[in-house]
Amino acid sequence: MRIALRLIFALAILLLPAQLLFQRQFDQPYPGVFQPSFAGTPLTGDILKAQIPVVHVEFDDGASEEIPFEDVLPDSKLLDKSVFKSAFFLEDRATAPDTVKWLRGDLARMFPGREPVGMTVDWTDRRIDITGATETTDEITKTVVIDLTEGAR
Repeated sequence: MRIALRLIFALAILLLPAQLLFQRQFDQPYPGVFQPSFAGTPLTGDILKAQIPVVHVEFDDGASEEIPFEDVLPDSKLLDKSVFKSAFFLEDRATAPDTVKWLRGDLARMFPGREPVGMTVDWTDRRIDITGATETTDEITKTVVIDLTEGAR
């Protein structure tokens, strides 16, 4: 029994280099030897891909201002991106009357003395080459436009 147990451990240690080569060549099978990448930031080869919401608020004077998407949410510090995506990824959810009413009030508090008339969310795929982290590319894959004047007051 002891010999069989030792053989199993020796075999596992000897197979580790083969597993590493397999993972590098064909990507990691699930369940894998390694931990999966973080949700929302899958790693393919040497490229890290993340979906980033870029938010612009439009005002009645024609001006536009980019704000961090976290500023739109209540201060929760918990899964901000997931909560934001749940509310503002699908156009019919983002433009629902209750959402627009809440968003209009929230943005009015953020920008006193200015009249927000719209908000645009550009869902952007950001690719970062982890071998040289300064090399990034951004591609807008979806745009959600919210008209804050519709049904106002």
